[in-house]
Amino acid sequence: MSTYDRAAIDLTNERSSWTHVVRAVGRERTVLDLGCWDGLLLHTLRAVAACRGVGLERDRDAAARARARGLEVVEGSLDDPAWPDALGGRRFDVVVLADVLEHTVEPVRVLRAVRERCLAPGGRVVVSVPNMVHGSVRLSVLSGEIERRDAGLLDRTHLHLWTRRGLLEVVGAAGLAPTEERVVERPRDPDVVAQVLHRGGYTDAALARFLVEDPSCRAFQYVWTLAPGVPAPTAEGAPPAARDALRAGDRVVRRQAQKIRALEERVRVLEQRGPWRFVRYVTLRWRQRRERRAAEAARRKP
Repeated sequence: MSTYDRAAIDLTNERSSWTHVVRAVGRERTVLDLGCWDGLLLHTLRAVAACRGVGLERDRDAAARARARGLEVVEGSLDDPAWPDALGGRRFDVVVLADVLEHTVEPVRVLRAVRERCLAPGGRVVVSVPNMVHGSVRLSVLSGEIERRDAGLLDRTHLHLWTRRGLLEVVGAAGLAPTEERVVERPRDPDVVAQVLHRGGYTDAALARFLVEDPSCRAFQYVWTLAPGVPAPTAEGAPPAARDALRAGDRVVRRQAQKIRALEERVRVLEQRGPWRFVRYVTLRWRQRRERRAAEAARRKP
């Protein structure tokens, strides 16, 4: 059974992006589901919202399972620039990319093809993407235990790591603009955040509050409705308190990353063979200590 297989979509689950995708599509629409997998989303839209649709899927077995649900599915890959040809010129009220865009090589090209070749007049696009600056990911970076996984935010098959700003840039480059935003929130437990920070030696209360309360840390996934157009300018910067917390968080993440790089460099030296390994290691430590002192002196300068 694949990581992406689901038995059903629980439309009462507010913590599922698919719940919000179904709501964003609406009723009685013609739908193109790109990367439809086994057709569960299309099947649900047909059953609960009287939608009619077509799926596009690159996995032959998954496409066969979607057809077994009575759905029309064409086989093709979004990484192939010619994928719209398989649709025979048909256009749709809604084009859906549900947890798909991060798996594509060139998301701007995919979205541009959707806008130019797949949307009916007045049509819209519904996309859902994971937020790579969710509090859980930032906390993993601080703890030094970040690693790719088989599913979730750190799915190893993700080719792009989305943030809200990054998604806005890609959408705009494709000639689309968000008209509605739904946020799937999964805030971190304050006690868990405090414990992880304490183990890492981080005592900044503003950082702990930021990881729990900041909207970017609470957002697990974004579900956007898009229409052809130019994105509106983003709002001015966050309030001073939020900016201070963000800067504190950035400083901590940078220091942690520097420590990790230094440790990796030491490990590489220790793994080398030869009688001069110890000398190289001592020299490396001396150089790292000198660079660290120089960086600290530079930060103290007015």
